[in-house]
Amino acid sequence: PLFKKAIQKRLASAPIGSLTVLDLGTGPYALFAILAAELGAGKVYAIEASPTEAAAARALVKKTGWDDVITVIEGFSTDIPNLPNNDKADVVIAEIVGSVASEEGAYGTVLDAHSKFVKEPNLASSWIPNRIQTFAAPASYTLHNLFGPPDFDWDKLKGEPVRFNCRDNGLQLMVDRPVLLEDISFADIPNYNPPRRTHLRFVLDDAKLKRNQLAFYEEYTKVGRLAKEEAETLSQTTARSFSGLALWPRLVLDQDAQFVCNSRSYPDGNHQKSHWQTVLPIMATRPVPGLKGGDEVVITSQVDLPKALDRPARYGLHGNVVFAS
Repeated sequence: PLFKKAIQKRLASAPIGSLTVLDLGTGPYALFAILAAELGAGKVYAIEASPTEAAAARALVKKTGWDDVITVIEGFSTDIPNLPNNDKADVVIAEIVGSVASEEGAYGTVLDAHSKFVKEPNLASSWIPNRIQTFAAPASYTLHNLFGPPDFDWDKLKGEPVRFNCRDNGLQLMVDRPVLLEDISFADIPNYNPPRRTHLRFVLDDAKLKRNQLAFYEEYTKVGRLAKEEAETLSQTTARSFSGLALWPRLVLDQDAQFVCNSRSYPDGNHQKSHWQTVLPIMATRPVPGLKGGDEVVITSQVDLPKALDRPARYGLHGNVVFAS
């Protein structure tokens, strides 16, 4: 619904039929391409890398009667030199956002599109979403406390994060003030220099840890999973343990920030229903135990966002817990 409202708002700002729209990664249902046509775009180009999905999108466009407005183009956008007839888009819809905002190649894809597909790429109104963000906070995780060697070796994940539904109470953030890790404006993307290293510092609040303990107790006793006494002990241990740095995206769809997709509630990062997931890289084989208010979690984030899409984005996290004296 929010994407629809953002698209509707942008197309309504010009005479009907006057704007050209580009949908990057249209998928098999050409959802945003068809929506843009329905809302009054004069021409829509829909790019899809997968041959199977491009064929499905083309068939659906024809079935819905929009084949005179929508042209489906098969291929990676970075391999396509220009739009048909060297046309340029007034608006680009680029829902290529991961649970870490940049993980699906948005940086390289939008940077490439900036240079060849867009009439006025430096205008905020040329892009939906307008900007993408990643927020971060230290977190405690139930299963990381329940299972460990020799029954389960978390090192076997080899750096692959655990992915959570954003309503999953088995993951609790340890602070009420998450920090902004990535903030990428599509209009200004040529000037975006991804920081190689970012230093993050979180001071824990005991009141927050106590609230987490209650939430974990409910999780451990749900459907009779654990006996009351065991659940009380384990919920206290879990609430005062550090498992890793939770990450999740936020999409600002329009230049006025009237329409914003928050995968977790903003700004506190609480649980809510979302299309996106929260990701948790487990940062140690066992949770760091015994944390209390005033202790600090200090993390260095390393990010490598390639301009070319022949290699994936890479993320590294290194951290320490500093116990208050």
